[in-house]
Amino acid sequence: MSCPNCGEEILDEDAIFCPKCGEPLASEGEMEQNAFDVQTKRTDLVLAAAILSIISATFVASLGYIGIYQYNTLLNDTSLLAYYGSALASELLGFLIFGVIGIVASVLALVGGVFMLKRNRLILSTLGFILPLVSVFATYITIQQYNYGFTDILVFIEITAFVLSLMSGILVFTSKAEFT
Repeated sequence: MSCPNCGEEILDEDAIFCPKCGEPLASEGEMEQNAFDVQTKRTDLVLAAAILSIISATFVASLGYIGIYQYNTLLNDTSLLAYYGSALASELLGFLIFGVIGIVASVLALVGGVFMLKRNRLILSTLGFILPLVSVFATYITIQQYNYGFTDILVFIEITAFVLSLMSGILVFTSKAEFT
């Protein structure tokens, strides 16, 4: 390929500008189309990251709901309370801990997902994938600490939220130039 301006032979097939004279090798319409294609790809990555964050926040909210529901159900069970007494309340504290952490993390992760959709404030957008990760680890630690028996359901939700949050984080950092 040769430069239409100066006639210099160009060895790089993907070159956009002539290395000798600096003039564009493609027509203005082709350059605008290439710029539009790059912008479209970036927009799709941010949109995908936001959607993954919002879905991850939903999974984390379900973890929080399970924790608060279990805490409330077992605490209000009069036969268990009569049998175990105040020892039951301390055992149920784990449900309350990961329940509250899950609900708070999911609300803030939704806020981060909205900031991702607006492509505004990268630091606040990172809440969309960092807080679900923190919630997953807090839930796992709490479950291990209190030795609850139904961890298979929770681990399935945790793994899903972890993977979605991780993928969202990768997409956000891949397209961080789009944020203002």
